[in-house]
Amino acid sequence: MYLLRIAARNLFRRRRRTLVTAGVLAFAIIIFLVVESMMAGLTEISYDNIINLESAHLEVGREELYQQDFESPLKKSFYPGEELINEITALPGYRSHTEVLDFSANITTGRDEFPVKVRAIDPESFPMVFDNSDYLTAGEFLTSEAEGLVIGSQLADVLELKPGDFFTLLFQDREGSFNTIEGEIQGIVTTPHPDMNLGTVFYNRAQAYNALRVEPGAANRIMVRMTDREVAVSAAESLADSLTGTGFSARTWEDSAQMVKAMQAAGRLENYVVLGLILIVGAIGISNVVILAALERMEEIGMMKAMGLKEGEIVGVFALEAIGIGLMGSIIGCFVGFISVALFNRFGFDLGILLGEETTFGIPLIGRIYGGWSPGSFVLVFFFGILVAFLASIIPAFWAARKDPIDAIYKR
Repeated sequence: MYLLRIAARNLFRRRRRTLVTAGVLAFAIIIFLVVESMMAGLTEISYDNIINLESAHLEVGREELYQQDFESPLKKSFYPGEELINEITALPGYRSHTEVLDFSANITTGRDEFPVKVRAIDPESFPMVFDNSDYLTAGEFLTSEAEGLVIGSQLADVLELKPGDFFTLLFQDREGSFNTIEGEIQGIVTTPHPDMNLGTVFYNRAQAYNALRVEPGAANRIMVRMTDREVAVSAAESLADSLTGTGFSARTWEDSAQMVKAMQAAGRLENYVVLGLILIVGAIGISNVVILAALERMEEIGMMKAMGLKEGEIVGVFALEAIGIGLMGSIIGCFVGFISVALFNRFGFDLGILLGEETTFGIPLIGRIYGGWSPGSFVLVFFFGILVAFLASIIPAFWAARKDPIDAIYKR
């Protein structure tokens, strides 16, 4: 306790210097917590967009559909039999499914042409798995009788299309012959998933069979909605085992989210690098504080050694002072960081300000993002700030403690 009282008294001898050094540590902690929250929120919303608008929780298709080749996905279509559907509906956590027929095409309006992925859907079951219809901004979404096309808002802007305008889809059918589908734009959607707004269009599957030369009822993907993401992963593993030898394969949302996972890992690494750089600056500041404190208190150090205090006890005094600075910085940083993250979660941040309206860098979301909570990050960075302060004090503290008592008293 005696050493602790000495350290506490000395900590506030130079209050401004102490607060500035603690402030550097606090700044590093605040930046880390806010960026960590942003990455967590960015990842969470990206996963939701992929699941709700693009891939569902899991999908089933022929094994060759997922091989890296250039063969048309129409050639990998199949008729979903009752046995396969029963396997899917029996999965724990199953909620609903829909069958889709994906293929590549070029959409043209007579003046311009643009490559797209056409997702031929069943208008009745599709909204039970995907949320695309919830983002309709003009016209109508597909119905059982509709022969029109639903496109994304970015594609509509590129081709200057609106509901009622005519389109032509140029594609290769299942036999490899070129064919076309013509009609009117029925609706426009503006989703938070940029790829769906620009590169994907929706058409009635029942109206496409003849032009695609596939048998009625055929699909190349069965998209399944589960109760949650974790259940989907375990269910896909179980389904993959039961499908072994049947020619079919199951994939989860994780396969479509590989880029997001890679970006998350890279972002977290960058965040730790930034934290490390700022903490290095803080560590240098703490070392300077200890050295300056030692220079200012040379006579005091000499008197303590003359009174019998050991080197380890003197080192302990300076280390406790540094830990006090680290503790102040960690408390301030975590407190302000908590408020910042809470505000981020409440009000969000518009990505358009940071990336621009049309720039996404491959992130499957646009618009406003909200932060996520990571209690473990608060605990980690709190103790890490204290540890950095302690380590930064060791060398200068030993230097001060090893001064000869006579030299220290006479400042030699």
